[in-house]
Amino acid sequence: MDGIFGVGITEMIIIALVLFVVGGPENTAKWARQAGRVVRQLREMWAEFMKDIESELGPEGKELMDVTRELGQGAADLRRSTSPRRLLSESARAMDALARDEAPAARPSAPPAAEPPAAEPPAPDDAEAATRYRAWQPPGEQL
Repeated sequence: MDGIFGVGITEMIIIALVLFVVGGPENTAKWARQAGRVVRQLREMWAEFMKDIESELGPEGKELMDVTRELGQGAADLRRSTSPRRLLSESARAMDALARDEAPAARPSAPPAAEPPAAEPPAPDDAEAATRYRAWQPPGEQL
């Protein structure tokens, strides 16, 4: 997801413009200061909560939380760097390249197959059939 709580940057800009139009410059600045205070308080509360949890768990719990945090960060990095669609397309390209490289190597001692003689196209029964399927006929035989 992009942005905060699934709200992208364009939606945030639209919300900010609406707030500016509705509240005017004085009220918008006041609201922004209040929002900043609330965000600061939330961050302080979260940091205090995490500090309490770490102190309750002790050194082993702190180590476990650090490992969990690192794993979460690694998973987030992996999610950002690789998309399933990209992985599938790269895998398909690798399989195609592998199939092209292995096809001749799989049968190096087999003699080349003789090409079957070219089959002549069937002669049309009547003029209607010849004009109806003209696009299917070789270029030299079109009427």
